[in-house]
Amino acid sequence: MAMRSAPQAGRMGQQGDGIVFSSLQSLLHLQGQVRTLALAKRHIKARHAGLHRSVHKGRGMDFAESRMYQPGDDIRTIDWRVTARSGRVHTKVFEEEREKPVLLWMDLRPSMFFATRGRFKSVVAAEIAGLLLWKTLNDGDRVGGILQNSSHVELKPSRSRSAALHLLRELSEMTRRGAMAVNPMPSEDLQSSWTRLRRVAQAGSQVFVVSDFRQATPLALRQLAMISRHSQVTLIVIHDPFEESLPTQGNVRLTDGGKRKLWVNLGLSLWRNRYHERAQQSRKALLDFSRSYRLALIELSTADDSNTCLLKLSRGLR
Repeated sequence: MAMRSAPQAGRMGQQGDGIVFSSLQSLLHLQGQVRTLALAKRHIKARHAGLHRSVHKGRGMDFAESRMYQPGDDIRTIDWRVTARSGRVHTKVFEEEREKPVLLWMDLRPSMFFATRGRFKSVVAAEIAGLLLWKTLNDGDRVGGILQNSSHVELKPSRSRSAALHLLRELSEMTRRGAMAVNPMPSEDLQSSWTRLRRVAQAGSQVFVVSDFRQATPLALRQLAMISRHSQVTLIVIHDPFEESLPTQGNVRLTDGGKRKLWVNLGLSLWRNRYHERAQQSRKALLDFSRSYRLALIELSTADDSNTCLLKLSRGLR
């Protein structure tokens, strides 16, 4: 069930109902909001030089520590103060600056084109992708993305603004086609798509997985756990209030998009309670998974306006 209305893509930054797809113009306007978005500064394992501190030690700009002198150390890095105080020769170690490529995995399966309040989940996802993309480029890092629905669009991490525009254009078009589709095409399952993501994600990348995580099986989540071994993974979960708790009265018509329809009486408390328990179990399973592998998890709602989404995103990445 989805609350659809005439497309109003130009209202992306406003709080309102009926927004079903994202225009390219609305995604471009997000550039002005990224100043308030602070990406987490954590240890980086990437191989290429960049603007972020790395756990690798070497000749860089930032002092890391002093340690005992070892044969082969550059005598120019001797720490004379520590040497004089300890009576043993010490050398300075510096942190190298490394880049932090960002990879966005965007869920655009049929379940993302749904909302009973505010904006479609796909629209919220597109806005988050736009914010992360512009922030990454402003930080001087490479950014790429994988858009997943019935087709598969992949853009390798790049600092090119033209490549970023191409990704946003594809994202906008996919949200438009998905919102207008009467009989959506089947999409690749999450396990297969995240297996491909694992092969694409480079060591030291910051990977954002933006999805409603419906049908995220343990085998599928295992792929994300494997990615987290060499990359920083952040899960961004988008849900609709209806998916967590049903109204206490009224009738709901469920459809598969074709001829099959089913009317459900929401006054039946037993049915409502089972629905709520199942939603809570799914949410708990994802929370337990994120805690087990120390993955950041950010929860967003279709009822959140743009400012609320921005605030939650900023807090979750600190």
